[in-house]
Amino acid sequence: MYQGTRNAPSTKVVVPFFILSASSWVAALLFLLFHASSILHKPFFNPDMLAVTHLLVLGFMTSVIIGALFQLLPVIFLQSLYSEKIGKAVFYFLLTGVIGLSASFYFGIDGGGLTLFGTLVNIAVILFVINIWGTIGKSTENPVAKLFVRTSAVWLLITTLIGLLLAINFLHPYLRFNHLELLKVHAHIGIFGWFIFLIIGVSSVLIPMFLLVHKESKKPLYIAYYLLVSGILLGITGKIWSTFYLLEMGYGFVAGGLLSYAYFIYNVYKQRMRKNLAYDLKKSMTSYIPLLLAIPVAILFLVEFNSKFNLSVFYIVILLIGFISTLILGMFYKTLPFIIWLKVYKAHVGKVKTLLPKDLYDPKILKAHFYFHIIGFLILAISLVTMETLIFYIGVASLLIGAVLFFINVLEVATHKRKEL
Repeated sequence: MYQGTRNAPSTKVVVPFFILSASSWVAALLFLLFHASSILHKPFFNPDMLAVTHLLVLGFMTSVIIGALFQLLPVIFLQSLYSEKIGKAVFYFLLTGVIGLSASFYFGIDGGGLTLFGTLVNIAVILFVINIWGTIGKSTENPVAKLFVRTSAVWLLITTLIGLLLAINFLHPYLRFNHLELLKVHAHIGIFGWFIFLIIGVSSVLIPMFLLVHKESKKPLYIAYYLLVSGILLGITGKIWSTFYLLEMGYGFVAGGLLSYAYFIYNVYKQRMRKNLAYDLKKSMTSYIPLLLAIPVAILFLVEFNSKFNLSVFYIVILLIGFISTLILGMFYKTLPFIIWLKVYKAHVGKVKTLLPKDLYDPKILKAHFYFHIIGFLILAISLVTMETLIFYIGVASLLIGAVLFFINVLEVATHKRKEL
């Protein structure tokens, strides 16, 4: 990984995305704390849920992924970032779009606001796709990661374009079918197209590297790729045209793709030379448990299982907070500290003794953050099943404490100054 560090971009391009992400995570959990009834007792597609979901998905998750990719792709593919100016522009368009979209949902689903700020988000995504495809270019490094990352960027663009079409429909209704069906397509492409493809692509390089595995088979990843692409396309077709058997096939293909990816992770974990995992890696590996849990929940959702609790909210929370958030929070400690360490200490390596990336944050805060997050997620999941408000508050409060601790570590790393040993 160090071979490509000379291609790393300026921290001014990358770090703002991490600050936005950590801030959005805290803000989203504060929002949940004051809107328990909307989460527990209303259908998923209500203004409060849509506001906090977009704050989570765009503000917390997508922003940190974009920042990390601008840093990691030049290292993984041995290419310089296509354009640092474009990278900075992405941040400002995304920041404005996230704030505006969340506010537009919260204050009554304003079609004009959704269209305006949805357009800004789409501009950010188009610029992001240009930067990603331009950076990867004709690199022959890590072909599996290249395939997944490029495809994930396309899925993200499709997701945001569908979102913009929905926003325009609120302003000037033109869709000839139920817009809620397209909204479900929008959500699932975002989760399974953008996030899952991106996670598989990047983790196919990083997890074997961090676990010290050098000869892992990539075949399960190719199988996962074709199953996931086929599943998403079948699901989209089945949903829009109300063809249930295509929808069933789509879910089956996606489940098969996720299981194939899980098999790859299992093999890497089994072959690892690094037996004792650091807390950040433990957190990242823990995230795959909710991913496996999401598969049977998705089947219940597909067959329209008549549950007493809100199954759709439970399903989304497992994927967004249980899997994606946990993985992101764990991998943060392998990205931002390394980014800041490169900036501060790279010129001094081999000349004087320097700190390591893991020395840039407080390990006690990391451990506390890990426990509060895992416990909070479990309690939150229980509250969604029992529909008990008090349990919900306890779960979200635990997640919020973890988020504040995470934010403290983010600021400590981002503001780190060189220290002599």
